[in-house]
Order: sequence, then C-alpha cells, then structure tokens
Amino acid sequence: MNPELGLLLLPLTAGLLVLLTHLPLGEQVLRRGILFIDLAVAQLAALGALLAQQWWPGLAWASLLGGTALAVLGAGLVGLLARRFPQQREAVIGLLYAGAACVLLLLLASDPHAGHLLASSLNGDILWVSGSDLLPLAAITLLFWLLQWLRPDWLGGTLFYPVFALLVSLSVPLLGVYLVFVTLIAPALVAQLAGGRWAALCSGLSGYLAGLALAWALDWPAGATVVLSLLLVSVCWLTVYILWRTYSGQPSASSGNS
Repeated sequence: MNPELGLLLLPLTAGLLVLLTHLPLGEQVLRRGILFIDLAVAQLAALGALLAQQWWPGLAWASLLGGTALAVLGAGLVGLLARRFPQQREAVIGLLYAGAACVLLLLLASDPHAGHLLASSLNGDILWVSGSDLLPLAAITLLFWLLQWLRPDWLGGTLFYPVFALLVSLSVPLLGVYLVFVTLIAPALVAQLAGGRWAALCSGLSGYLAGLALAWALDWPAGATVVLSLLLVSVCWLTVYILWRTYSGQPSASSGNS
C-alpha cells in the first residue's frame, strides 16, 4: 500500500463509524418527517463546543461535553415540541437552527480567527482525525449496534432524540455540520429507494472513499469534497437501480413502499 494512502485509513474509519450509526438514524428521520433536525442539532453541538472552549479554555474535554450537553437539550426540546405541535415541527426545527447559527456568529464576531472556526464547524477536518479522536465514537457505535441487535425497534420511541443528539455531537467535531447532514440523509434515501441498508452502506462507503482520495490527491477541502462525492454516488446508485428495475420489469422500491 502507498504510505500516503495509508494516511486515509483513519479518516475513512471516522466516516465508516458515522455511517454505521447515522444510517439507522437517517431512516428514523425520514420516517418521522423531521428532515432538518440534524442541521439544527449539529449547529447546537457546534455552538455548545464553542461556548465550552471560551468558558474553560484549558479543559481538554470541554468542547465535547459542551457540544453534547447543548445538543441533547436541543434534541429534547425538538422532541417535546414535535409532540405538542406536530404540524409545525419543521418550522420549529428551522427556527432553532437559525437561532443557534446566529448566536454562533455573534460569539465569533470579535474573534480574529472567526473565519477558521466557522469553516471548521461547518466543514470539519476529517483528513486529520487521530485515533484518540475516534475512541468515544467507536465505543458509542459498538453500544449502538449491540442495542440494535438486542432490540431492533429501540429507536422508535422518545429515546431516539437523546441518542441522535449524542451521536451528532460526537460526529460534528470530526466531520463538520454539512458532512454529518449528508451522511445522515443520502444513504438513508438509498436504503429507502434503492436496495435497503446494504446498498446504502456500499454507496456511502464508496462516496467516502472517492471523496477522501480526491481531496488528498487534488488538495481540495476534504469536507466539501466528500459531501459532493456522497451526493454524486448516491444519485448514480439511485439512477442505476431505477433503470435496472425499469428494464427488468420489477417494481421500484418506492412503488413497493407506497
């Protein structure tokens, strides 16, 4: 193996860990019709991490704890409001995202490094993750799939919201808001429309591989490159699957679910 390509193993592992947990979460998001909850919770996680860094600058775990705490509180609020106002839940989620984003901008207004911090929260820095960065996410992913194996329907109730917030708050510092959102939604759409979870995992992993390789070879921003790669691979997968279904005479997955 090329030594330089070996450096992509940790970023690829980070993407795979996020993909493994966000695929079932994304299926729940589509089923519940709360499409933009990830953006809102991810923005809250970024805001909580920044607040914690400013209040406790010398504490190594401050940003992770702050991001997790605010994300869990925000997700709990979304869950409560979704039950009280089911018809207006997307509007509430959108307002929560906008509010968190504006508070973040105000906090960064007087910071000379504001541009870098904002770009980091949105795009992440997946190429430079370390093994220690992945340990909390790996532990939670293992526990997540153990529960998924023991109780396949465990995400169907209110437990979804705190679990979702915890995983998003762990993922955003590694991948950024945009990549976490696309990892949540694009593979779940593939699973829903074009072949189930195995197809979604294959398309998601292909998107990460292609995006990371392009970002490394061309010195492009990794987060944005992987986002576009995931989108392109998902569209290609859906197109090929629909064409195959059409010309083989079999009903599409979407028509079968309707």
